[in-house]
Amino acid sequence: MRSSAAVEIARRDGGVALVSVLWLLVLVSLLALNLSVGSRTELQLAGNLRLAAGARLAADAGVSWGLWSLMQADGAGWLADGSSRTLALDGYSVEVALFDEQGKIDLNEGDPLLLQGLFQSVGLDEKAALALTDAVLDWRDEDQLVRPQGAEEEAYKAAGLLGPGNGPFERLEDLRKVLGMSEALYRQVLPALTLYSNKAEINPLVAPREVLLALPGVDPASVDRFIEERRRNFESGQRPPMLGGVDSRLLAPNAPGVNYSIVTHTAVGAGARVGQQVVVNLRGRGQGFDILQTAPLGDGAITVEGSFDKRDVP
Repeated sequence: MRSSAAVEIARRDGGVALVSVLWLLVLVSLLALNLSVGSRTELQLAGNLRLAAGARLAADAGVSWGLWSLMQADGAGWLADGSSRTLALDGYSVEVALFDEQGKIDLNEGDPLLLQGLFQSVGLDEKAALALTDAVLDWRDEDQLVRPQGAEEEAYKAAGLLGPGNGPFERLEDLRKVLGMSEALYRQVLPALTLYSNKAEINPLVAPREVLLALPGVDPASVDRFIEERRRNFESGQRPPMLGGVDSRLLAPNAPGVNYSIVTHTAVGAGARVGQQVVVNLRGRGQGFDILQTAPLGDGAITVEGSFDKRDVP
């Protein structure tokens, strides 16, 4: 018969062994959990990379589609007034919009009445819009003369800012630096602005809605009717409509432009969209194009550079 001491020793050794086994099970469980989490993370990263790669290819296809439309001489493309088309490609949806830059207000050359009208169209009163217009004009001219409501170096120093540039705007983003410009206002007016029109006027037959609303003497209802009619006439091959009641000095002749923006928005995943803007110069129908600028409109934007002949476009 085993002694009580031997039984106690056996019981204690068994308890230690049981605790050791339990700890081993805990460690094994932690290792398995870590491996599981790591595998899920790697799978998620791989999935994100696959989505990003697919979105890049889909966006490239959207840009090529837009270029194809711009190069058509027989009316097979669509009107470059901000009109958009949607391309469905292998599970991705790409919205492609075309803009003739002559339809926008040139930040360096645009008539002051257009700039003032643009600022008023997004909510500024007449006095504030005039002051901001004068500040833009003081920024882009080369002298130190202050316009009646404008701002030169002294005003910028008093506000703790650097400026003005006293020269042409090199980027649209520089408009943020103009005295009186807020980030929210900049975002509102950005769709109506360009650096690639090189004209004081705008072409109303390709002008986006935001630009048409900047014209003195127009109202939103008449602008919407005009846009609907010009698109309908373009699709049916009819003569473009006339925009009445507007100072003709603000309107450029209806001639095809040479600089265009291709804007794409690609749907990625659940509700996510990434965008890009590619500005191109058409050398002539059938002669290829040059890319002047690319700009992101969201994360994952595609950057494209260089010059291309027509044969390079799919």
